[in-house]
Amino acid sequence: VGMRGLGAETAKNLILSGPASVDIYDNEVATHSDMSANFILTEEHVQNKTPRAAACVQRLQEFNSYVKVGAVDKLSTDYDIVVFTEN
Repeated sequence: VGMRGLGAETAKNLILSGPASVDIYDNEVATHSDMSANFILTEEHVQNKTPRAAACVQRLQEFNSYVKVGAVDKLSTDYDIVVFTEN
């Protein structure tokens, strides 16, 4: 939960460790200030008003093709582990 700088780095490291799947959640629209901490976000994401989680899925998937990476638009209790990097 949360795809600012810490969330992006945490997701990347988790994906590199090789779980079966990782779902990310952050429906806030990407902003220019987010780009200073989240290494995945681009100017295009900001201009297109892309939610931070949706903007990060493709690049995160590239870190490990064996891990299914997705973005969810609501929180659920259907997970073994949940990591909150912001509230």
